[in-house]
Amino acid sequence: MDAENNNPQAANANDGRTTNSYIGPNTNDYKSFWDIHSRQYREMWYHYANTTDNTVGTRLVFEVTPYIGLAYSDGEASDGVFFDVTDTNVLPYNFYGSPTQYGNMYANGYEMGNFVPAKPITLSGMATPNWGNAELKVFSSDHCHVIGANIQPNIPVPNYYNPNLVFFDISSPSAPYQPTTVMEEDLLSKYGKVFFYYWEAKDPVSNLLIDSGYIMADCDTSTTDWADTTVPASNLPGVGSARLYENMNCLDNGFRSYELVIEKGTYPAEYSFTNPLNGRSYRVSIETFRGGYGNPNPNMGGTVSTVKLEVI
Repeated sequence: MDAENNNPQAANANDGRTTNSYIGPNTNDYKSFWDIHSRQYREMWYHYANTTDNTVGTRLVFEVTPYIGLAYSDGEASDGVFFDVTDTNVLPYNFYGSPTQYGNMYANGYEMGNFVPAKPITLSGMATPNWGNAELKVFSSDHCHVIGANIQPNIPVPNYYNPNLVFFDISSPSAPYQPTTVMEEDLLSKYGKVFFYYWEAKDPVSNLLIDSGYIMADCDTSTTDWADTTVPASNLPGVGSARLYENMNCLDNGFRSYELVIEKGTYPAEYSFTNPLNGRSYRVSIETFRGGYGNPNPNMGGTVSTVKLEVI
């Protein structure tokens, strides 16, 4: 059952939102942390939660597969070169000159709008220990956490939020994707983000698949804050392609953030289903935060989003 709501509320221009979104029973505008002007100064913590063990007999295993892509535009989608529009001292990435170095990111003749899946992240849902089973936070010294060596075991001390040092492992995605190169990992570690997820909910005893689908943050691309790049968001599983939009006006500062998002409604931001084994209803949802601002938990650091499976 698709529970997406298409009636976004007005944004508050003082809290860093780039546009509007509705997620869940409460109004939560799309709070974006992806602004190329300040990307190198911000922590990016991705939060995952499986709260299905709160009631006896309701636990499900929650598995999510992140899809990573280039988070920013440089204004030239098909010239084969990506450059940092804010720092001329950064050497550009020459896709056109070395296409074999960007087999996933330079597809269909475009340097953006392409995605590669990371290895699945699994939360068993067991309440004890909480971190690693019921909750997990993925973070590193990078902008996007695709390089395992940069997942630090002692930050915070100890790293109990991410005890198994999970990262977005894109090194060897299955066909039709190409093995990820060192150059692609470098590009995405500095300029990438998770655009959407494939999720699965499984019975913990039989491993039976109860339900599955795709989910992404619900960004209202119909507003004047976003412009159609005319470049397709390609290789979208279950969809094929969709429009790709670029931010033209960041409401907290009035500047262009250069962030890229997929067209609203391509995937839902919330999905509900019934488990036939116990008759209980469940919900998968995604909520975004501006680096922790507006996050109901003040201890969650620079959390940019929460993907959650819960009993309803």
